[in-house]
Amino acid sequence: MLYRIGEFSKLTDTSIRTLRYYDEIDLFKPKEIDLFTGYRYYSKEQIEDFNLIKTLQEVGFSLEEIKDNWGKFNDGVMLDRKEKLLKEMEDIKEKIRKVDYLRSNIVDGKIVLGKHEKVTKEKMKTIF
Repeated sequence: MLYRIGEFSKLTDTSIRTLRYYDEIDLFKPKEIDLFTGYRYYSKEQIEDFNLIKTLQEVGFSLEEIKDNWGKFNDGVMLDRKEKLLKEMEDIKEKIRKVDYLRSNIVDGKIVLGKHEKVTKEKMKTIF
């Protein structure tokens, strides 16, 4: 069974604009295009691939990375992504520590640090 772009859009909870864009960048092509009307048709089997693209985006892959690695994903690619996510998580934890440090130095609506004090990673390690 083939679905017109609007139907496929609803089935995959994405916009028609996104589907057209993915076709334009050669990331996700319709199963068929009617030569007379230009209508795009997608198959039921393509739903799984489309959902995989969405999941890969959710874990931080760019559309270009997905396109470049399509059919070539392996454990190494996934481990690299995991390492990148772990690094991002550490960066976020560091920012949270800085916010907590700044909160602890609020006096009368102002943040009061020592003269010319810069909140560095080394300083954070001595404080927390």
